[in-house]
Amino acid sequence: MRRIRTWWAIPDQRAWHGLALVLCSLLALSLAACRDPKPIEVTLIADGRELRVQVVAESLTVRELLQTLEITLGPLDRVDPDLYAQVVDGMTVVVVRVQETFETERQPLPFAHRTMRSEGVPEGEHRLLQAGANGELEITYRITLEDGVEVSRQEIRREVLVAPVDEVVLVGVQKEWTSVPISGTIAYLSGGNAWLMRQSSDLRRNITGSGDVDRRVFALSADGSRLLLARTVSGDNVSLNSLWVARTWLVGEEPQSLDVSGVLWADWSPDGRRLAYSTAEKSDGVPGWNARNDLWLLTLPEEGSDEAPTVEPILLPTADIPYAWWGRTFAWSPDGQSLAYAQADQVGIVRLADRALVPLLSFPPYRTRSHWAWVPTVSWSPDGQLLAFVVHEGDVEGLEPEDSPVFNLWVVRADGTLRVRLVEEVGMWSAPRWSPGPNGVLAYGQAQSPRNSQDSRYELFVIDRDGSNKRRLFPPPGLMGLIAPDVAWSPDGEALLIEYEGDLYRLDLYTSRLDRLTRDGQSSHPRWSR
Repeated sequence: MRRIRTWWAIPDQRAWHGLALVLCSLLALSLAACRDPKPIEVTLIADGRELRVQVVAESLTVRELLQTLEITLGPLDRVDPDLYAQVVDGMTVVVVRVQETFETERQPLPFAHRTMRSEGVPEGEHRLLQAGANGELEITYRITLEDGVEVSRQEIRREVLVAPVDEVVLVGVQKEWTSVPISGTIAYLSGGNAWLMRQSSDLRRNITGSGDVDRRVFALSADGSRLLLARTVSGDNVSLNSLWVARTWLVGEEPQSLDVSGVLWADWSPDGRRLAYSTAEKSDGVPGWNARNDLWLLTLPEEGSDEAPTVEPILLPTADIPYAWWGRTFAWSPDGQSLAYAQADQVGIVRLADRALVPLLSFPPYRTRSHWAWVPTVSWSPDGQLLAFVVHEGDVEGLEPEDSPVFNLWVVRADGTLRVRLVEEVGMWSAPRWSPGPNGVLAYGQAQSPRNSQDSRYELFVIDRDGSNKRRLFPPPGLMGLIAPDVAWSPDGEALLIEYEGDLYRLDLYTSRLDRLTRDGQSSHPRWSR
């Protein structure tokens, strides 16, 4: 049996007069059949009022008390003490009305200031390459109110409505130096732009000027006439990048889009008529992409034709390989009939004729314990018979195969009939490269600390295909080694183009003469073709 008598602790009680009459009527019926237990007093604070209640009941919860008083709770309202607590004498029950509202505001998004160093501009001279412009940002907040008073404001979404345009200033670093003769065409990246050299080191020009070249794809065709590159997509949160082609012989012509996006790897076929590429999805986490491990073949139309390029699938997407999110790398065979592939645990060949995947050599994947994966690069010998690549060796006493620090240089026949460990413990970033010509030699990096090759500096060596005549080429005495060697052979196989400390150097293989070609401190990705 319950009996509740209420009164407000504020003068105006008319709003609650009807409720009191209803409660009294209901309670009178129950009291007629029961003897009165000892009443208890409870204070209720809700909706800006304080109500003192006398309760005559053997057992009553806070929830039942509120229901009896017809106090309705919203989905976010908070009650103290808990609704399931038993009502006791002297208790104070507090109902806090909680509301959530949403509010948006727009803010200017300041543009960034970028400086690009250019050897095409006299030293000390500044030129405005691109004017900056602010963007616009919309921020959405979730606001929490308790009894009409704001207690918290939380940002829940930030959306760029208008992307800012960076201000780009060109700073000249051009100095007087000795001009170095160059055979063929050299392409390289500097300050996010593609550059070309022809005839001599002081005859250079930029192919792009917007600073948006993506470092994932940068490939010069075998005849030096076309440059394949990927560019970042401004303000696009979906696409990783987009694929473009530039004709290198036409001064001032803008690169043309190939309408291909999300490219992780791409390169020209030896004849320059086709290109192969593999794709990835953009992701918010590290490393920023999720590889599909697919392979596509794009055939360009004849020069001057209005036809669109044709695209055909070679490998379907798969996640059934170790470190699948990182992706595979590929390399065209000299005859253009197949591509070598490399993944974290295997090197093999993709035959274009039947789209077959033919493994050549498997090894334990390297456990990086980080957000990157180690995948070897593969180089074909000029005759297309041999492939050179680094193999992760797992046979080290006391260690799991995946934790082994040993990386050896192997040469394998393309038909799988020969496998030779050519040089032991070269390091994970050795990156072997065959020179062109019928008697090509192999250039490779040798880690100065082979058992810590991830962070080691490297020296550059060449060796004959049978493992003889090993020679050290770079660096000269007194200079530090290379970081992850990135080299390109001259078309005649008599010189190497080396990226060292942000600049390019030409090294003559037979005279050992070393000439510096750039001085901007940000040159990389050297490519050299006819």
